[in-house]
Amino acid sequence: MKKILYLCSIFSLFLLVGCSYKFLTADTLPWVGNNPALFVDSFNSQTGGWLTHEDRVSYVGYTQNGFRLWVDLPDYQVLSVPGLNFKDVQIFTRAQSIAGPGDNLYGPICRYQDEGNFYAFVISSDGYYGIIKKHDGIQSLLGLNQFGFSESINRGESVNDILAVCQGKQLALFVNEVELIHVEDTTFSFGDIGLMAASRSQPGADVLFDHIIVMKPSR
Repeated sequence: MKKILYLCSIFSLFLLVGCSYKFLTADTLPWVGNNPALFVDSFNSQTGGWLTHEDRVSYVGYTQNGFRLWVDLPDYQVLSVPGLNFKDVQIFTRAQSIAGPGDNLYGPICRYQDEGNFYAFVISSDGYYGIIKKHDGIQSLLGLNQFGFSESINRGESVNDILAVCQGKQLALFVNEVELIHVEDTTFSFGDIGLMAASRSQPGADVLFDHIIVMKPSR
């Protein structure tokens, strides 16, 4: 797949699709037209419809600087979705770990059906990556036997630009404009988008997303 070269030019596009459709997906509705931006949220206000949650061991919600996901349990994941419905999309987000161990996972979600069924495009603060499929509650890696490693991922608390492509059966993960993995899967064809953070053997994964842009895939 070719790298996506027009990301910088789309930050000014604010076509917000704020409704869910049971049988139609927002990216295929006739009034969307040719505008590449389907959904944009900078998390500056709490009007994007994202699910929020807070308790002793987790936080999912808005902060002054973005949208934060924190979990203080080992081998546990937290996520949030805005209640939309898309078929083919590119999801761009900028994120960073703000605390906790480097052995974490974070990134965007596409084709979310419920908490047991979705695709997640994740990286870790110590340089690993993968595309996760969660199907009927069972989680697996697509195209890899274990998480891959890439020097293209900024480590520690550095910022990473993450692009997930969900187009037909094609699924791809780009980080900092480098394609890390491209696989095919037909389990899910539409659904919500979202954000996820997860701990692994150590608790304390703490990730901040400062915006998200959902676009039509380039043809």
